[in-house]
Amino acid sequence: MNKLIIALLLLAGIPVAAQEIGANFNHDPEIIDFSYLKKTPVEWIRTTPYVFQYINGAKNAATEPGLAKVIEAKKQGYKVAFGFRWDFRKFNLNIPVPGSAEEKKYFEVATSILDRLGAYIDIFKLGNEPNLETKEEDLQKNSEGIVPLVRFTERLLNEVVEPWYAKHTNVKRPDVYVGSLPRLFMKDEQQKPGVRGLIELAQNKKQIKGLSVHLHIADSVEMEDAFKFARSIMPAKPIIIPEYSLFRLYNKHNTDQLGDSPEGIAFAKKFGYAPEMKLYEWYSKANSEQVSAEEWKAMFDSRKWFPQHFMLTYYRYFQKYGVVLATYGYVSQDAPQHMRPDSPTWFINPIFPFKSLKTQADGVHTANPLWFDDFVTIVKKGSKK
Repeated sequence: MNKLIIALLLLAGIPVAAQEIGANFNHDPEIIDFSYLKKTPVEWIRTTPYVFQYINGAKNAATEPGLAKVIEAKKQGYKVAFGFRWDFRKFNLNIPVPGSAEEKKYFEVATSILDRLGAYIDIFKLGNEPNLETKEEDLQKNSEGIVPLVRFTERLLNEVVEPWYAKHTNVKRPDVYVGSLPRLFMKDEQQKPGVRGLIELAQNKKQIKGLSVHLHIADSVEMEDAFKFARSIMPAKPIIIPEYSLFRLYNKHNTDQLGDSPEGIAFAKKFGYAPEMKLYEWYSKANSEQVSAEEWKAMFDSRKWFPQHFMLTYYRYFQKYGVVLATYGYVSQDAPQHMRPDSPTWFINPIFPFKSLKTQADGVHTANPLWFDDFVTIVKKGSKK
């Protein structure tokens, strides 16, 4: 299977050894911090704003400071991966039918954002986690045999992206990717017509460069399963990974005790914690009071389940399955100060976990010792073409 994938990539003219690594700022471009971007050799930034904030009037495409940060990033020499997050499920909205007033309004807003940003985008993503952000009925075939999500995604390309770049002939059209699809290792997701249909759209439509996939996983088996499924439908076109983490692994261990092993007992004793303290309780302390990089690293080093140097493992899979770009969470966004057993643990990921680690003596935010060195290593590998 792996040799076949590599052969198909080579036949398609895709450079198998071009796995670039960049900085991901998720839905909040306003937090792009150029002083910290300069601390690593990244050449790409990725962001995917909530488009309904613009549709509902909470933000204005012409004046939003977050979009100005994207423009500034491009002017400073960074390459930009950009797209919208369509939160239909969050607002209990069905995907609009073609030609409806709702669709017209949505596409007008999307066009207004392109009016400001279109000249500064290198990759445009047609959606973000649509299998999570779309109502279930819109992921299924309707009475006409059409999947509303797939139709909407194709219309976004045909009615917004293509016309805008056709009109602005002095602007280079970005590469267009479909996605970004998470949880592709799950059988339930693989069977959804909306999921399969989007991958087929990426495979079959010549205007689409490839597929965008998210890899928030618990282990490398899930990563392999996700890639194999995507490649079973789209064997040769490029893949990008705008988000990746071990989020699902961390969450499994929220209720573990610090002292559940000899290493854990030693950690608790060294830093003055009760061995019975739960991990989510220690996370609360880190997020509310901040801890030193030494303590942060020592805690994860004491966990037998924590895979050291997993950033390098990710990179090997990116090479294996023809990933041309992956972007990783760069600075803190959500770090709950009062963690519960089921609270999310995204804050473990960032290269600069502003909200969890103490600043240095000069006030500079501390890099994440779990990831920083390996992140820089793979960024440098990806930039060597």
